[in-house]
Amino acid sequence: MYTDKRFTAYDIQACLHDVGRAELFKAAIFSTVREGDVVVDAGSGSGLLGLFAAQAGAKRVYCVESNDDYIPVIRENARRNGFANVVQAIHADATTVQLPSQIDVIISEVISAGFFYEPQLQIVNNLRRFLNPGGRIIPLTIEHTIELISAEETLYGLNFSYDSRYHALDGDRSLTNRQQYLRTDFTTPQSKDISAGVRLRGTEKGTANALRLHYRIEFTPGTWAEEPTSFLMNPQTMFLPATVEIEPDQEYQVHLAYRASRSPLTARIQVSPVGHRAERMPAPTEPAAPQEPRRPSPKSMPTKVPVPAAS
Repeated sequence: MYTDKRFTAYDIQACLHDVGRAELFKAAIFSTVREGDVVVDAGSGSGLLGLFAAQAGAKRVYCVESNDDYIPVIRENARRNGFANVVQAIHADATTVQLPSQIDVIISEVISAGFFYEPQLQIVNNLRRFLNPGGRIIPLTIEHTIELISAEETLYGLNFSYDSRYHALDGDRSLTNRQQYLRTDFTTPQSKDISAGVRLRGTEKGTANALRLHYRIEFTPGTWAEEPTSFLMNPQTMFLPATVEIEPDQEYQVHLAYRASRSPLTARIQVSPVGHRAERMPAPTEPAAPQEPRRPSPKSMPTKVPVPAAS
C-alpha cells in the first residue's frame, strides 16, 4: 500500500487486539456477506476480517497484505481455523493489485482521521474495478468534522507543537463549533486530492493554535459509529501555521488542502475571520509539497492523557 510508513507487526497486533474495532467489523461483515460470496480483505494484516468473512459464508476470500512477513501468518491462521481452502493470502499493494477474479464484497480498513497516512481512498478506488454489479463495500461512508481549539503544547516540560497527535491532552479546549468538511461515499470514485472549506463560529474567547478532526463511520446502511476504539475513530490534532484569536459568535473561514495517505505536515491550512463584507475565499486546489520526512504518530492512541507536570 502507498503510505508514508510501512505497517509494522505492532500496528497489525494493535488492530487484532482492538476489541471495539473487531466487534464493529464483525457485525458489519456478518450482516453483509452472503453464502457463496467472493470477498476481498484489503490491508488484511493478521487476516482477522477475512476470517470473519469466511465464517459468514464466503466461498473465497482474498486477503491482500503488503507486509510479506504476514503472508504466512494469514495462511496459518486460516489453516488453524479450518479455512485453508477458502482464504487466499496475496502479497501485493492493494492500491494496484490485480485480483484473480471478480468479487462481491470489499472490506478495507486502513483508516485514520482525514485519511492521513493511510491509502483507504486509493485502495477502494482500485478494488471497485473488480466489484460485481450489486456488490457491497465495508465500510460504506465516512464523515469528517473539524473545529478550532486551543491545544496543549507542553509535554514533559517540553514544547511539542509541530507534529500532529492523536492524544487528547487535559489542556486542550474547544473554541468553535464543529462542522462537516468531508463526506466520503466509497460506492463512488473518490479523488485522492482533498480540498475543502467550512465556516466555524466561535463559542469561547481564546487563542486557537490547532484544528481537531473527528470522524464517524457508516459500516452498513444506517449503522454508524463514532465512539473511538483504541485504534479507530480517534480525533487528530493538527497545529496551525499561525495562531488565530477567537471571539464568541465571530465566524472563521477554514480551508484544508492535502493528498490522502500523506502526513498532516504536508497539508495546507488557511484560517481567517469572516467580516460582514468579507468575500468567501477560494479553497486551495493543490496540496502542499511534502515537508521533511517525519515518522507519523501512530493512530493507536488512548483518547485522554494527563499532562505531566514539568520537573
